Amino acid sequence: MEPFYFKRYDMVIGKAENPQQLKAELERLRVEDPLAVLYHIKEGHVSLWLAASGYSDLANAIKPSMSIEEAIVVLSRHSQAKKTPARKTPQAQKTQVGSSPNRKK
Repeated sequence: MEPFYFKRYDMVIGKAENPQQLKAELERLRVEDPLAVLYHIKEGHVSLWLAASGYSDLANAIKPSMSIEEAIVVLSRHSQAKKTPARKTPQAQKTQVGSSPNRKK
């Protein structure tokens, strides 16, 4: 996957290789160079990169009309969803590894 480069004119001011790094760069650059970040959001560069990187859900969630803070919230929710372990359903708990529902005792 090609990294996302935040640029100001011909100078690279930030780089991200995944959504977590993208969020970190947005947080850093909103202080250092908010106009460059807004440019990349408004022109759809961030969404296009996310889509090309296989994160279509995030690409669709980050709109050109968003502020930097709103984009950070979207990326934060994605990060939190990845950290939250999936809850086992009652059926999944019955058929754990090593046990078979059809196994004779």
